[in-house]
Amino acid sequence: MKNNVLFTVTNLNIIDKLKDLGISNFVYPLSFFCVGVPKTFELKEITEDNAYLFVNRVLDCQSIDRLSEILHDLPQNIKGIIFDDVGLIEVLKDVSIHKVLYLSHFNTNYLSINYFWEYVDDIIVSTDITEEEIDEIISNTSKKVSLFVFGLVPALYSRRTLISNHAEQFNLEIQNPKCLSIIDKQFITIENEFGTMMYHYPYYDGSRLLRKDANYFFYYPILLDDESILKIAQNNFEGIKTDFGFLDTKTIYKVKNN
Repeated sequence: MKNNVLFTVTNLNIIDKLKDLGISNFVYPLSFFCVGVPKTFELKEITEDNAYLFVNRVLDCQSIDRLSEILHDLPQNIKGIIFDDVGLIEVLKDVSIHKVLYLSHFNTNYLSINYFWEYVDDIIVSTDITEEEIDEIISNTSKKVSLFVFGLVPALYSRRTLISNHAEQFNLEIQNPKCLSIIDKQFITIENEFGTMMYHYPYYDGSRLLRKDANYFFYYPILLDDESILKIAQNNFEGIKTDFGFLDTKTIYKVKNN
């Protein structure tokens, strides 16, 4: 059994096949609380044991209250939650589930990660850093971290409906998801009523990280067919366009001169 894998569900019909491949921890994007995810699930649809909820919206007060009601009346099969709105830390204080903080572009150093251990049980390290920097974090955190192994990596998140707004402004047909090219970079953009997520394309291949001493390995194989997803569960990425993100290339931050 791959007890240290967190695998995002895109189709309920292939869960049994994923279980046959050893996957035992399933991550479900929760309806109303996600953006940039083509398929989400109502809580009543989530029936597997060891289920994790996935919440990636930045929530307003009304939405936090709605989620709080759900979190304080969870069925027994819900093992944990993966979230990136730090406002939920307060909501989750008295909820006895495995709390996983996934801040796409933060958690890039061991100082900030060690700070958050007071509030969460697990942290998925950012994909914005090199393998060398990941090793430095692993060596200097007071608990084991988790690592992003495969999937589309968020590049931009807006609470505006950017695809629809652009189509309306220029009298264009709406394409959702929409593929974009900026100079030599490619992106996949997905919109729903709660906003827009732009993902870097191709898919991030962090499979070399599987040899690291980590708590969990996170897979996020959205926008792929069932056959490809079953291959990914076996760490076979053949036929899928991938790159290594920043694993070999440092992110350079340059402050503009005044």
